[in-house]
Amino acid sequence: MEQVIKDGKNRECKPMLSIVVPIYKVEKYLNKCIDSILAQTFTDFELILVNDGSPDRCREICDYYEKKDKRIKVIHKANGGLSSARNAGINIAIGEYIGFVDSDDYIEPFMYERLIKSLQNNNCLLSVCAINYVFENGKSICKVKGENDKVFNFSDAILEMNTYRLFDMGAWSKVYHKSLFNNLRFPVGKLSEDFYIMYKIFDRAQKISYVATPCYNYLQRQNSISRNTKINHDFEYAAKEQMEYLERKYPELTVLAHTSYASAALTVYDFYLKNHVKCSKEQLNHFKKIIRENYVYISKATYLSKAKKIQFALFMINPILYKEIFLLYRKFRRI
Repeated sequence: MEQVIKDGKNRECKPMLSIVVPIYKVEKYLNKCIDSILAQTFTDFELILVNDGSPDRCREICDYYEKKDKRIKVIHKANGGLSSARNAGINIAIGEYIGFVDSDDYIEPFMYERLIKSLQNNNCLLSVCAINYVFENGKSICKVKGENDKVFNFSDAILEMNTYRLFDMGAWSKVYHKSLFNNLRFPVGKLSEDFYIMYKIFDRAQKISYVATPCYNYLQRQNSISRNTKINHDFEYAAKEQMEYLERKYPELTVLAHTSYASAALTVYDFYLKNHVKCSKEQLNHFKKIIRENYVYISKATYLSKAKKIQFALFMINPILYKEIFLLYRKFRRI
């Protein structure tokens, strides 16, 4: 199927920001997503809607909004996955900055105004905001409270990203100078696509500004990718690539690199547990081997909480007890 780009407007000047929205099977959520972007207090943007071959009414919804607002471009393309859709948007983006919004999420009206002001005031190429986890029953949770806006250097930012405290590797809660994507795109055919490139983007940016106010609303869908019965190991593989990259370029971050790889392996095992998928003995031994080989780094990771270190130890000593405690914990913690 040939890619079709609809853009009937003649722009006299480039917008400051390009916002890319990849779209597939989200007709239930798409209007709310787009409306939240069009309601931004920062108005100097183009909105690129990438219909990734969606079989529902998403095509019609995109075309409706394209006629409604002159800032909107629409791409209709054959289905290629999230990375392919984002890359298609990046390829035609003309803004100085770029942002991503997933099509089942929505954003606060002040999000891009605050993120752009933050990176400009702090002379950064990248800014990131706090997020709300929103459930389909309407309940909303922000994991972190009482924080202030701040600026991170690369070492502190990559640590923060890998501990998932203030922010993580999700592409959508950030604004990037478009130059950060020069000769760099999301890997097509992979899950955990953000993890594969975010450490490289942080490296290019070197300094990251953080907005402590939650600006992005991340919907927790029960049928999302992370809740599949077929467990994908890309998260582990991405962490291994990050480990090799950091160890080669930043040897002072070796402890973080190896600990994050071990943590990613345990996270993939946790995917088996929370999705109630049987993990074979071979796979279990694979996860044990990764953690065992990296345990010396885990023991040196002073930034790890005592609870996290206990989690590693319990998994190695008694996986059956680990499973029982993990499933009990999941009953009370939803994110």
